[in-house]
Amino acid sequence: MKQRIITSIFYIGVMLGIVVMKMLVPDVEFADGAVFSFGSLGVDVLFWLVSMFGAYEFMRAVGGISQVQWWLSMLTCTLIIPTFILGKLFADVFVALLALLAVTSIGMMVNASMMVFNFEESTLRSTALSELCILYCGVLACVGPNVAHLAYNSTPAIMLLFVLVPMVDTFAYFFGKLFGKKLPYKLAPHTSPNKTIIGSVGGIIGGLIAAVAVWAVCEYVPLDSVQIVNYNGSVPHVVLLMLFAVPTAILAQLGDLFESAIKRGCNIKDMGNILPGHGGVLDRFDSMLFASVSVAVCFMLIY
Repeated sequence: MKQRIITSIFYIGVMLGIVVMKMLVPDVEFADGAVFSFGSLGVDVLFWLVSMFGAYEFMRAVGGISQVQWWLSMLTCTLIIPTFILGKLFADVFVALLALLAVTSIGMMVNASMMVFNFEESTLRSTALSELCILYCGVLACVGPNVAHLAYNSTPAIMLLFVLVPMVDTFAYFFGKLFGKKLPYKLAPHTSPNKTIIGSVGGIIGGLIAAVAVWAVCEYVPLDSVQIVNYNGSVPHVVLLMLFAVPTAILAQLGDLFESAIKRGCNIKDMGNILPGHGGVLDRFDSMLFASVSVAVCFMLIY
């Protein structure tokens, strides 16, 4: 328990530092009119590390991946986020996304071609798992940096992501403890027997509270970087953030269940041990990888 508390404090400190960096470091506009958010580099580095360590944990857990496909998957996951960031820095978001697509596609095609040129070791199972690794730990991890580099309201978006995910996890846990015996209906009994439907409802409530907290910071902190802009509708921002929170909280819990399914399939308790008391990197960031998709879509659609 002591290790878990120390790790949690360190985790909160890192998240807080990244958010403060995002809030205080101004965007830089270049001579050609391009704008780059140097304050987002903390987010970029975080998800880059999650991508690399996550890929290592995933492939070690599932096992049976050929050595050449192991290295190809690691290389692809290592390059995806830096490629996107460099494209954004030296061109624009469209070029960055094209570069991301190119690196991912080439990596996956070369990886798949090993079934032809390394057929003795690169089996169908090995290929399928290594391709899943690239999608899960590479492409999905790149959504976080995309959120951090949104043209509008990237700071509120990152704040919502970082605050909502632990709130969902915390409220789901306590609601399950408090009401699980009276309402013992399981959410996914074959994947995660301890998770209940009432706990999931508690997680959504935690997400709603997180949305209100983020709105309060955006509303009352006198910094331009946290002010919510570029919206001409009549729905209050606090209501919009609460609406964003519902699918985000659901996806956060789905990400946790997906990770649980992988661990159950591999017959392991944790994906790794790099975070004392919490397990591996994927054990800590599985929910955030899924939740980032909802945050990105919601903010791009509305703002």
